Amino acid sequence: MKLTYLPFIIKALITALKQYPFLNATLNEEKEEIVLKKYYNIGIATDTEQGLVVPVIKAAEHKSITQLAEEIARLSQRARAGQLTLDEIQGSTFTITNVGGIGGVFATPIINYPEVAILGVHKITKRPVVKHSQIVIRDMTYLSVSFDHRVLDGAMAAEFTNVIKQYLEDPKLLLLETD
Repeated sequence: MKLTYLPFIIKALITALKQYPFLNATLNEEKEEIVLKKYYNIGIATDTEQGLVVPVIKAAEHKSITQLAEEIARLSQRARAGQLTLDEIQGSTFTITNVGGIGGVFATPIINYPEVAILGVHKITKRPVVKHSQIVIRDMTYLSVSFDHRVLDGAMAAEFTNVIKQYLEDPKLLLLETD
């Protein structure tokens, strides 16, 4: 099993979603109410020969980094083979689209309806950055969040993204997280 950054991103994402539950929600337009989800089913946008599909990691908050990596590999393989079941593509509460794997440096992801937000992860490249007044080479990426302004505002989305960033910059914090 190949361990990529994505399971760590999912763990950081779930931590941020717990702090900002309006991003893990749906908008019921008929009843004019926001429905906050208390579970974390994470959709992973996957490029296939048949087009984009979004398999769902169910109850992702209860999975370890290794279990997430295994589930990503399993669902991605099934997606590319055209073998996903209806259950494997339904019920997401939040989606990640990773355009970095195909070289994307920055994009504006489109929300996966009926969700109210989506996280875009872009190409990870080595860049010079200043750390403790020294220039060092670090793996860097851009994150982008698209969201429904009827449910939340830009300040909340920025704070949410900063929480993800905090956990990705210091992944040992993820090990301290409990349900």
